[in-house]
Amino acid sequence: MKFLIKILPFFAVLAFGSNLEYALIKKGIQDDNTMLVIGGIQGDEPGGFLAASIVATDYNITKGSLWVVPNLNFPSIIQRNRGTKGDMNRKFGHIDQDDPDFKAVTNIKKVIADQNVSLVLNLHDGSGFYRPNYINEDENPRKWGNTCIIDQERLEGAKYPDLNAIATRVKDKINENILNQKHTYFIKNTQTAKGDLEMLKSLTYYAVTQDKSAFANEASKNLNAEQRTYYHLLAIEEYMRVVGIEFTRPFKLTVQDVKKAIEKEIRLSFYDDAFVLNIHNLKGALNFVPLKKGEINYSSSNPLIAVIKEQNGYKVQYGNRFVTRLNPQYFEHIEPLKDISLIVDGKNLNAKSGDKISVKNSFNIAKQSEIRTNVIGYNSKNIDEAGENITKNRMLKSFSIDKEGNVYRVEFYKKQEGKDKFAGMILVEFR
Repeated sequence: MKFLIKILPFFAVLAFGSNLEYALIKKGIQDDNTMLVIGGIQGDEPGGFLAASIVATDYNITKGSLWVVPNLNFPSIIQRNRGTKGDMNRKFGHIDQDDPDFKAVTNIKKVIADQNVSLVLNLHDGSGFYRPNYINEDENPRKWGNTCIIDQERLEGAKYPDLNAIATRVKDKINENILNQKHTYFIKNTQTAKGDLEMLKSLTYYAVTQDKSAFANEASKNLNAEQRTYYHLLAIEEYMRVVGIEFTRPFKLTVQDVKKAIEKEIRLSFYDDAFVLNIHNLKGALNFVPLKKGEINYSSSNPLIAVIKEQNGYKVQYGNRFVTRLNPQYFEHIEPLKDISLIVDGKNLNAKSGDKISVKNSFNIAKQSEIRTNVIGYNSKNIDEAGENITKNRMLKSFSIDKEGNVYRVEFYKKQEGKDKFAGMILVEFR
């Protein structure tokens, strides 16, 4: 029996400018019955890209093949804009080579057309609540929210030709789990080939032209982010069942647990763990961050994390949410420490650069030859703070990296050629 592999737990970026490229995460055992999930084609629709990122990072595929693109239009996600260079979902019929979206659209077309892809699901957040008949300004046929979208009833030649039957199955599954009757899902058939000039330019219709069973799921913009994400996850899971994908997830599918999944701690590593942040409840600005001059590189456990160069530092984003600003102090870096000895609450521990250590009462960093330890925020007269028993009441809360004053940086430096060179760090969290 083959073992199933959860692919690509970290998402790396080597350089950062204005060009933010999307991630493609392949999960499970790859085969010719692959489901492709796409989020973030429009940057002001967080339900879609948050749901896709949760599937990419938290779901374990135990049978079948799943590909996820959680951040197709990453620049627009960052700027909380439908499309910074125009509506990307209207560029699949034709796109000029000088269009800023040309590379992303051309590449995702190749992914959609891949011979292994059998079903495509595009995630959107739409206005109001779609209803077949007019009820009021918020519930009528012109709205898109809370719908299962198809371009036509059937697609002969596709692996799953009965699009209407599949959308009906998904719609019914969602409606078994709605939070409120007003949230009831309906099917919206755009009948694109009959002359819907806008939808002819869309991603799902391009997939149809490639004989791929294609669907869109819309969650209403009237709902908050976790409710939208909840409905998208219900849809994604049922489409996975349609193609025979089996999975597990580490949380219950409730709005409360989805909110926790959205807000869970995210690891952000610079220069292969030379400097690490755990993104959760961070302060709005972190000062004296020991970065290298020039090109920055980082990796994260979540594909929606972005580090963006600003005039005097860097901005960290989680999708369209601002996280913190990094105000750097530039150092030359040497190989990060791989063996850091310390005593935590009376017990001997070993750590490496980038680790986070949980502390109840006190910690003490062991001295190392030629290494200077700097506990950021510790009130000491010594230049090297290794060997000192450090308790929380001796830490200055203003130097913590989190709003609650519990998490602090411990940095290591080595004197070479007459100057300090950065040798890595750990985080300590008082609980």
